[in-house]
Amino acid sequence: MTFSLKNLIAVPAGICIVLLLLYTRWLSNELGELKNIKQQAVVALAEERANSAKIRTQYLQIQEVMDGVAEQKRASEKRTAALQRALAQSQLASPCVAEPVPDAVTQRLRERVAEVNATAAGATGPVSTLSGP
Repeated sequence: MTFSLKNLIAVPAGICIVLLLLYTRWLSNELGELKNIKQQAVVALAEERANSAKIRTQYLQIQEVMDGVAEQKRASEKRTAALQRALAQSQLASPCVAEPVPDAVTQRLRERVAEVNATAAGATGPVSTLSGP
């Protein structure tokens, strides 16, 4: 078997072509894998954006509730201040303000408060403080 110059050039060229084809195939597979990874990232990003939008909506709803609670608190504080002023005014006009409360009455009030507190601690519903002795 004789090798000519033509064969000496053709064999390495053929090997190079085969290697180039194999490399091209490998690059094509890598590109496909990268496309799959990119698609998964796009899907994950879309899901995160949707979750972010839901969280943003929930935050806005919570903020609205908190603003409402703050407004109710301000109104309650105004009513409390008005009631305190009215109480102070009525106490100034009352002839009973200067009279001391008898010890027996004070003791009975303390006992009743203790009863109501004990009932409230064990109760599941509202406790009526209007019941008599």
